[in-house]
Amino acid sequence: MSTSLGRAGAPVVALPITQPRRLIELDILRGFLLLGMTLTHLPTKASSISNQMFGFVSDAEGFIFLAAFLMGRIEQRKQQKVGESGVLRDVLRRTCRIYFYHCMLLAVAFTLVAEVALRFHLPALQNLLSFYLQSPKQAIIAAALLNYQPSLMDILPMYIVFMLLTPLARKVARSLGWETVLFVSFVVWAGAQFGLRAWVYSHGDFFGLHVPESSTGAFDLYGWQLLWMLGLALGSIYAESLSAAPSNADSDSRIPSRLVKLSCVAAAAFFVLRYVPTDHWVNAQLYAWLIDKWRLGAARLINFAALALLLVRFGDRLAGLPLFKPLALLGQASIQVFSVHILFCIAGQALSKQADPELPWWEQGILLSVTISALFITAHLATKRSRNQARDAFLRPRHFSSVFTIVPSYSLRRQIAGSTRLARTEGTYTARNPTQVRSGITAPSVTGSYQATPHT
Repeated sequence: MSTSLGRAGAPVVALPITQPRRLIELDILRGFLLLGMTLTHLPTKASSISNQMFGFVSDAEGFIFLAAFLMGRIEQRKQQKVGESGVLRDVLRRTCRIYFYHCMLLAVAFTLVAEVALRFHLPALQNLLSFYLQSPKQAIIAAALLNYQPSLMDILPMYIVFMLLTPLARKVARSLGWETVLFVSFVVWAGAQFGLRAWVYSHGDFFGLHVPESSTGAFDLYGWQLLWMLGLALGSIYAESLSAAPSNADSDSRIPSRLVKLSCVAAAAFFVLRYVPTDHWVNAQLYAWLIDKWRLGAARLINFAALALLLVRFGDRLAGLPLFKPLALLGQASIQVFSVHILFCIAGQALSKQADPELPWWEQGILLSVTISALFITAHLATKRSRNQARDAFLRPRHFSSVFTIVPSYSLRRQIAGSTRLARTEGTYTARNPTQVRSGITAPSVTGSYQATPHT
């Protein structure tokens, strides 16, 4: 904290306010993906509409890529402030947080869900936890090691593994460039298309827990890691370009028009192919291989690239539509919303005694209404909690000087309580010695003006 004399002779205090700038467009997109994922996973007719709505691209691809992009952007900015050791601590902190939510979901699944599945003889839930019901002890250990991944609970383990790979990828990129990282990633992805995962599984049980391959998660990590590395590289490069020249934020205008037109043609072609019986005209096996979701087939990758480029070019216009703005709330509390959506999807499967749940229309309507309401309530509570934490962090003495405690004026407190951003940049303060305050000593206070300098 630095002080100087203002025009009236009162000291002026520069208050450091750490407030990273959020991109509301990315929050809206993440909220849209979470909502689409929820509609796809719920046992309702809505899944037939939301599942791969725009071509051979699911919400999971967007969720993983966007998470990687944000991770690259955040950690690149953090590296410039606190160095690589600070980045490593932040990545580990974020990874542990996601792992905590995953463990909470597993705890619910292995206790409440398993009990309901057995007591009421629900085939859908029994299939969901088949390995756990056969070998509970092995399943618990394997799940803690991310080796056993029940259906619906296999995205967070993939997310965690990719987070753990992030420091290594960034280290290689600093030494050899992102081109090297992406080349190695592409080679691994190509291996996944020809059965690398099955080959690794057949040549060793690393934990000795004998988890069936079908219970190790639907997503092929060797294929999907390419999506993470692409997002991580682009996010890091984007953050680096902004630090060099902030005007690069409007980089969508630099996208060549030919590339935009080509992406439009590709996206339109895949959209048509998605809804016509293409497998009747071409080799069905080759077609299934190209659009394979779990290995991230080549056609899916091209389709995703075309849609991603179009979103970069026109996403800000879509985000400005009133219809999409409420989705930003979901995106700002993505991990909490994702976890709640898993619980409601499991609850939806518990409503039917069929292996493939089919609910009457009125139950589907209630399930959709309650689930979507729960998502927004969860997001609201999580966002409110985050704002309160940000306010409390701002008011803590450690954010200022070791000599003075700054007590903002009442009007400033109201603004902090209502938003994590600071609307006013100057006002009044009261400074007291924190040691004397903690000791209960009534010491004279100094009142003056301040100038708050937010930085990102």
